[in-house]
Amino acid sequence: MDKLVLLLLLLLGVFPFMFFQGVAPTTLCMVCKVFKKGKCLEGNDTCTVEEGPGCRTRDLFFAHVRDKWRYNHTQLDCSNECRPWKLFRGDLKVSSFCCQGREFCNMYRGKSLFWKSH
Repeated sequence: MDKLVLLLLLLLGVFPFMFFQGVAPTTLCMVCKVFKKGKCLEGNDTCTVEEGPGCRTRDLFFAHVRDKWRYNHTQLDCSNECRPWKLFRGDLKVSSFCCQGREFCNMYRGKSLFWKSH
């Protein structure tokens, strides 16, 4: 009887690891090619990433004489190599941010929500 109980405990302890092995948690991300003034203007969709990559938010700015960098729009998507970075190329600046582990964690909550109507 002791061997049966020991075998049963061993199987119960190992079975969950065998059953769920290879199943990575996924995160649902927002996709938008042009997010501006609090709304997705082009390419509204969703994408799914697994544990390694993440949801990406990219803010695009253009050089402006008076304000130095003027916010233009945001892009939201999934990325296989998601990491925060900044790119400066001529009159363009791109700031990239990443997140994972929370549904729609890249839903934009930044600068474009505070736009002023003209």
